[in-house]
Amino acid sequence: MAQRLVRKVCKQCGAPAVPSENELRQLGLDGAKIQGSNFLKGKGCSNCSNTGYRGRFGIFEIFVIDDEARKLIYEKVPSSILRARAREMGMRTLREDGVRKVLTGLTTADEVIRATVGDSD
Repeated sequence: MAQRLVRKVCKQCGAPAVPSENELRQLGLDGAKIQGSNFLKGKGCSNCSNTGYRGRFGIFEIFVIDDEARKLIYEKVPSSILRARAREMGMRTLREDGVRKVLTGLTTADEVIRATVGDSD
């Protein structure tokens, strides 16, 4: 399991926002994937000390080990092969979990990018 904390958009001052092309590219999103999304960004208010964020929550990556994955671990295969097996089993990466939460307006693209920089997808 891997986890990161990201800041939550302030509920009182959160307003619709349009992410930059660079943010969309870094998150692996295109126009088709963002249809109906609810991007928000806090403007800053007294409730959030003018930061635009109030509170935190986690983004997660959970890999449930099955017999085949256990065998790969015992065989000391490269992490890329183990990660591929995890993806086959439906594991969602930190970045993917973060993207889901950006699309629903819980946090911002910038927060997810900051929290997952250096994590491979």
